[in-house]
Amino acid sequence: MTTPDAFDLHGIVPPILTPMTPDGRVDLGSLARLARWLMGQGVHGIWACGTTGEFAGLDADEREDVIGTCVEALAERLPVVANISDCSTRLTVAHGQRALKAGADAVAVTPPYYYLNTQDELLAHYRAVREAIDAPLFVYNIPQTVKTRVEAETVLTLAQERTVVGIKDSQNDLDYDRTLVTQATKRGISLRVLTGTRALIDASVAIGAHGSIPGVANVAPKACAQAYEAATRGEWAEAAAAQQQVMAASALTGGVKSAGTAASLGAMKAALKALGVIAHSTLSAPLRSPTPEDEARVAGLVEELALRPVRTTANGRARG
Repeated sequence: MTTPDAFDLHGIVPPILTPMTPDGRVDLGSLARLARWLMGQGVHGIWACGTTGEFAGLDADEREDVIGTCVEALAERLPVVANISDCSTRLTVAHGQRALKAGADAVAVTPPYYYLNTQDELLAHYRAVREAIDAPLFVYNIPQTVKTRVEAETVLTLAQERTVVGIKDSQNDLDYDRTLVTQATKRGISLRVLTGTRALIDASVAIGAHGSIPGVANVAPKACAQAYEAATRGEWAEAAAAQQQVMAASALTGGVKSAGTAASLGAMKAALKALGVIAHSTLSAPLRSPTPEDEARVAGLVEELALRPVRTTANGRARG
């Protein structure tokens, strides 16, 4: 287990999709292939059981199996961060204990969802989780799905007392992220800031963030990694060009006749099926899974966008 003070999460960390069989069970074989494929494409870590991974539709055993499969597939060559969020501190801690058992390198926690929590309650929540879970802890800030925003001062307080090591911020709010970076530097606080948006990979580096965790990295991992790496070198034109490739991959959603979450997740799963990385495009019910017609349209878009899988060796390295 990596010690909290030494956990240097950075770069592109895909919030890995959770492949499923037609009857809605987790397809661990496809998940392992996807994890190895992403590693071969040059990503810097894996974020397991996130929103893109449909964690809210998985039971505790399935979550543990997803985390363990990612850990085993990556064989310690990339870090695995496990989202352990739930509706209460007790349930979150239980998921965290399972995540550690499965081999996760770090854990991430949203505010508890359903009830609207105060910032004082969030401070108590994160402190209790960190006390019970001996692993680097990340704030997972996604108020659009959990109702409560973790305010910047709350994050800075938790980081200053070394309860948390970093944050994934999924608000598309560079002002918020820059505030965290600036204030952490000003106060001498160690805080890893990663954004959760496909459109701001290069911009995130420009404001001093440490990387991005974009859902689209499941289908355009190489372009995401290139945007990040070019930006860290200060090669902004190259970074912008790669960022445009990332944005172009968003057109895949046009192949699925659904809206919102189902369109995004379904399109990415259908694309990965067309690429031969996963076996099925099934989503967790009641999300609408892609139809055969949807899959055909997405396969056509995959060809238009020139998305191609990278073959990998047994140890996950890219070939050909």
